[in-house]
Amino acid sequence: MCLPQWMLTNNAASEYAVTRPARKSNIVRRALGSFANIMRELLDNEAVAARPGLLQGVDARAKVVGLLGLLVVATLAHRPATLAIMLLVGIALALLSQVPPRRLLGAWLAVPLFSAAIMLPAMLNLITPGHAILTLWPAHTVIGPWTFADGISFTDSGLFVAGRFLLRLTVCVTLALLLTTTTPVARLFRGLRALGVPQLFVTLLGMMSRYLTVFIRAAEEIHLAKISRSPGSGSLRQEQAWVAGGMGSLYRRTRTLGDDIYLAMVARGYIGDIHLLDEPRFELSDWAFLMIAFGFAVVLLVLG
Repeated sequence: MCLPQWMLTNNAASEYAVTRPARKSNIVRRALGSFANIMRELLDNEAVAARPGLLQGVDARAKVVGLLGLLVVATLAHRPATLAIMLLVGIALALLSQVPPRRLLGAWLAVPLFSAAIMLPAMLNLITPGHAILTLWPAHTVIGPWTFADGISFTDSGLFVAGRFLLRLTVCVTLALLLTTTTPVARLFRGLRALGVPQLFVTLLGMMSRYLTVFIRAAEEIHLAKISRSPGSGSLRQEQAWVAGGMGSLYRRTRTLGDDIYLAMVARGYIGDIHLLDEPRFELSDWAFLMIAFGFAVVLLVLG
């Protein structure tokens, strides 16, 4: 079958696609790449949880109690050496559980970004007095209606407090990442229910995890459809207008799909509890993990 004539001619669309100079990816393509990365990370969590690692073989209830207990200890520890020991233990557990290093690095890189608003004021002499390390404004500086007699500077005590806070936050993020990465979602929620977490809370978490996947997939399909039907990218205002319209379309699609899923689950007898085909049982290895975690927490509390 011969190709149509319009495909053989050098029409406006082909000229636009060939002669237009290369540009950076537009906002739609960047959004599509972000959705794809999120979906890949969600699938990676299930793949990591299925690996034959150390924490993967521990019951979800034991992991919740042990790792959350260590997380509480991390919030109570004051010495940086204690927090450094906990971070090294977390890294060792991640390696023994075959958690990809890029997952840890990605979480650690996000820690300073989210904690900068808290750390930066704590480093100033306005919040934490101490010896000045770097002076931003000299003494008797007037900024609007405020007069700073001692000036504004970074102090040694402020840097110590900010560094300890950053180290503590890194430890907490590492422990939380180990819990969520090495445990399948269904077993994690089942373990939370077995430990007495309210049913409504677990149901909301389950719905959030399921609808997050549906939401991301629907958004990815909308963006992919737009890219496949566009010969080239438009102006920034046009792309922003399309993204705003896509947000409304995404809301309508996900709301309708969510209602259908909810009615289907109710029709099949869903009442909020998660049931597994093989109900977990506490074994000797789970008790050993709890005892080791408890002993390690006691030692850290004594040291810290």
